[in-house]
Amino acid sequence: MTKAHALRLVQLRAAISTGETRQLRVAARLSISEMAAACGVDQSTLWRWEQGKRLPRGEHAIAYADVLDTLRNQVAHETEDRETA
Repeated sequence: MTKAHALRLVQLRAAISTGETRQLRVAARLSISEMAAACGVDQSTLWRWEQGKRLPRGEHAIAYADVLDTLRNQVAHETEDRETA
């Protein structure tokens, strides 16, 4: 595992502990099933991640972090658009 991947895992796990991961998914209007498919895992796995019952690991954790980064950017742009309207 690279240093960059380790740092992404730390950030991902912090987002899970604060509930940010679920908030981002809901804000993007994605179901657990849709988010799980985007990460390449079963929906029960994603649910356990969001609940903090399991920690994402390996390539699926990096995929989850990638999807969440995309959602963060999307939510930020939508917020900016609403504020400037």
